[in-house]
Amino acid sequence: MLFDGKHQKVLTKVIAIIAMVAFAGFGLVAGGLAVSGGCGASDPLQQAIDEAQSRVTTATAGVDTATAAVKASPKSATAKADLAQAKVDLGEAQSSLAQARLARDPNDPAALTDALAAVDNAPGNSDVVIGLVTVASGQGNPAAALPALAAYTTRNPRDAQIYAYWGQLAEQAGQRSQAILAYQRFLQLAPDDTLAPDIRNRLDALTAQASSGG
Repeated sequence: MLFDGKHQKVLTKVIAIIAMVAFAGFGLVAGGLAVSGGCGASDPLQQAIDEAQSRVTTATAGVDTATAAVKASPKSATAKADLAQAKVDLGEAQSSLAQARLARDPNDPAALTDALAAVDNAPGNSDVVIGLVTVASGQGNPAAALPALAAYTTRNPRDAQIYAYWGQLAEQAGQRSQAILAYQRFLQLAPDDTLAPDIRNRLDALTAQASSGG
């Protein structure tokens, strides 16, 4: 595991924040999560999935409508912009659904499927990419998020935070070269960040392993 103990704070914080944001978006409160399964009690985790699925359905319809508008007016900049926004909206909805599924069942394969679909629709949205990071790491499949992280940084080459996530997941996935490059880029962009000392330590360790052939 990266950043053992207190040093494993980037990904842990992200997972916690993403989960909180996801549930806040569904109108759930902390007390609601403690509802017992007694007679007539609702299941807040299933409710979150159902509401997220409803958002996906609505957003999908929005993409269909925007796509039709572009076909009808292929030269319309407004129609194209509306379609781009509709895809982002769908990606955000799919990301919320993925996180809701993860909260309900950490091993649900549909969570990763939804998170990957979300990134396909909104590859330049950092929240959606971090949602994929959350799911992929939570399911022990960090390699699944690496292509999306690489694609995002192509669009947003100065987002230091994403390079930190990329380095962590690349290291977890055994992709040392990727991790080294991601950590180096993070330090170039944010040399004074609070995470910089931890990342320098990881970078030094990985570089030493590479030099020794380990």
